[in-house]
Amino acid sequence: MSFSRHADYSRVLGMNARTQYVDNENPPHAIRGVNNKYKTKQVLQTVGVPTVPTLAIVRDRRDLESLDWDALPDAWALKPNNGRQGAGIMLARERAGSGWRTSSGRELDRRAITDHVRTILEGEYSMESLERDWALFEPLIVADPALAGLSDSGLPDIRVICYRCEPVLAMMRLPTKASGGRANLHQGAAGAGIDLASGVITRAVCGREEITNHPDTGAPIIGVQVPHWDKVVTAATNAGKPIGLGYLGADIVICALRGPVVMELNGRPGLEIQNVTGEGLVDRLRSVIERGSSCAGTGWPSDF
Repeated sequence: MSFSRHADYSRVLGMNARTQYVDNENPPHAIRGVNNKYKTKQVLQTVGVPTVPTLAIVRDRRDLESLDWDALPDAWALKPNNGRQGAGIMLARERAGSGWRTSSGRELDRRAITDHVRTILEGEYSMESLERDWALFEPLIVADPALAGLSDSGLPDIRVICYRCEPVLAMMRLPTKASGGRANLHQGAAGAGIDLASGVITRAVCGREEITNHPDTGAPIIGVQVPHWDKVVTAATNAGKPIGLGYLGADIVICALRGPVVMELNGRPGLEIQNVTGEGLVDRLRSVIERGSSCAGTGWPSDF
């Protein structure tokens, strides 16, 4: 834990208690539903929650054979629809002849991309041990300039924990070289706690170490104002109702062109956010209950 030795651990939400909140607030079909990124985006778009557009979707080999390669933009992200922890994502930064090139300069010809799509379709990167999956092409997100300088290894994202449509804790995850450019704390990304009221970063950690600067770039982290903070919070709090999740983690990125967009939702968000922020979830969740807040929504639409 990253709390001080004098911390009151009774305020820290444990795994069993988290599971109880999830069981009470999140119907199983809603949790399964948000694992499907494409359908989740469709639901969120119907209620005006900003998401990343889908450029092309490949559901099977027939779709792959008919894929319009020329319609793909110069920069894109290819990812599994039911992916887990950022696995299986391929990024193209620019065109290179009849193919594309990654940020590291590696060339991606159509054969390499086709092979990767086939691997995605076979469920190699999918959660729940799916034997089949879909492949999604999305525009490559470029970070807002206010955040781009924090990390040169990948795209920072924001995790907001919401309970009954109220935000209770928030952090930013900053990719590092150690994390392989992924915004995943367990793989070595840095975490930065965000003050909910102001959107200012107040605390940061990398692994078990408390830090003030990014471990790779040296850029100051503490005191950074997250841009478009009101829109970030609004997107997170509006996401749960149409999906039917009362307890969720909303993962949001701030795009230089589109502003805040929801990348995905998690019906069983992890507890590491407490280590990053130095704040326990117990009191935050109890306060929502005491205020009598509710988040009764339509739930996962039957036609999806």
